[in-house]
Amino acid sequence: HQPRGAAAMIEARQLAKHVGTVQGGRDGSFVAPDGRITGLLGPNGAGKSTSLRMVCTVLRPDAGAALIDGVDVAHDPLAARRRIGVLSHAAGLYPHLTGRENILYFGELHGLARAERERRADELIGMLEMGDCAARRAKGFSQGQRLKTALARALVHRPRNVVLDEPTNGLDVMAV
Repeated sequence: HQPRGAAAMIEARQLAKHVGTVQGGRDGSFVAPDGRITGLLGPNGAGKSTSLRMVCTVLRPDAGAALIDGVDVAHDPLAARRRIGVLSHAAGLYPHLTGRENILYFGELHGLARAERERRADELIGMLEMGDCAARRAKGFSQGQRLKTALARALVHRPRNVVLDEPTNGLDVMAV
């Protein structure tokens, strides 16, 4: 657990992942301090998304460590997930649920009580200007509507840290 008074952060220490003969995210190290926006830049295939997937507990590192607010993602993935919101470049919405239902479902997965899920969904729908899609099934959403819904889903449990993997991919300038 995080020591009292320590700054919240995401830290990767020499992360590496092998998928067959391909090595992704080799020796990836970075620190994303609390209260700052940190970007990972590099050419395609450099391992940026693989490193983020390890940080977000989707992939288990073959070497190195990832910590979220001092919690090792490999040793306590559930505690790590509680401290982050994740928006991947493959939004993964449930197409037969409405925008609101997608948000509520993820609130339930994060253990929010029904009343808190409802309040939080209303708050995020207003904040992200989702009135045009909150009550519609996600199947026909535009790229912007999918992104807003996925972002609301990532923020529903009020995480201290948010990981965005290519959040502007496929969006027009006004949506960005």
